Amino acid sequence: MCYFKNLIAPLLGVVLLLSGCEKEVLNSKASSLNRPVVEAYFHPGHIPAVKITQQIPLDGDSTESRAIAGLLVTVITPEDSFALIDQGNGIYDGDGTWLIEEGKIYQLSFVLNNETITSSTLIPTMPVGYKASASTLDVPTFDIGSGGPPTFPDPIKLTWENTDGSWYLVVVENIETDPTSIFNGERERPSFRSEPEQSNQYELGFQTFSFYGMHRVILFKINAEYASLYDDNGTSSQNLTTPFTNITGGLGIFTGINSDTLYVEVE
Repeated sequence: MCYFKNLIAPLLGVVLLLSGCEKEVLNSKASSLNRPVVEAYFHPGHIPAVKITQQIPLDGDSTESRAIAGLLVTVITPEDSFALIDQGNGIYDGDGTWLIEEGKIYQLSFVLNNETITSSTLIPTMPVGYKASASTLDVPTFDIGSGGPPTFPDPIKLTWENTDGSWYLVVVENIETDPTSIFNGERERPSFRSEPEQSNQYELGFQTFSFYGMHRVILFKINAEYASLYDDNGTSSQNLTTPFTNITGGLGIFTGINSDTLYVEVE
C-alpha cells in the first residue's frame, strides 16, 4: 500500500498548484474560497479516501491549503451508497467494511455552500500480460585505469497488452531499508515515474536508477482524466489559467487506477 501513497503524493501538489491559479481566482480573494479542491484516487482492494480542501487564493498571503471539515461526503455505486467518515485534515474515508472494486463506476457527491459538488469515475481493470525481459540489471564499473570502456547492459524491457489504447504509467521505487547510492550521492532519486502514455512497453536503463538493491516496478493503468492532469502540469499561461478538472462545481480530480507489480534487482 505504501507504493500507492508514493504515487499520488506528487500529484496532490500539482492539483493544489493548478487550482490556486484557476481563472476565477484573479477576480477576488473571497470568490476564490468558494470552490473546493477534491483529490481522490480509487484503487481496487483499497479503502476509499477523499481529500477536500479550500482553493488557495492567488492574492492571498498563505500557500497552505485549508481542510474543509464537517461535510457529508457520499460515494454512490449502481447498487448502493456509502457515507464517508470525516477523519480530520480534510480526509474522508470508508469505514473498512467495503473496498473499491475494479470495473465499477463510482460517483462522488457532497454539498458545500448550498451547491452540490459531484464527479464520477470508472475503475480500470488490472493490466494484462505485464512482464519484464529480466529481473536483474548490472550497473557497469567505470574504471579509468582499466584501459577500455565499460560494458553497458541492455535495458530491461517492460511489456504488457494494450489493445484498446488505454493509458499507462510506470513507477519504480527502491525498497531497501538502507540503500547504497550508485553515484555517491550525486543523484538521490529513490523513486521515479514515467509520463502517462497510450503504449504497451517501457524500457529501464541503468542510468535511471540511483541506488543498488531491490526495486518495486509498478505498472499503473489510469484513466484519461489522470493523464489530462499530467498534461496541465506546465508553466505556460494557458496551463496557469485553465487547469484540468473533472469535478462539477469544484476543482481537482476524482479518478480510478489499477496496477500490477514486478521486482528488479540492481547489482
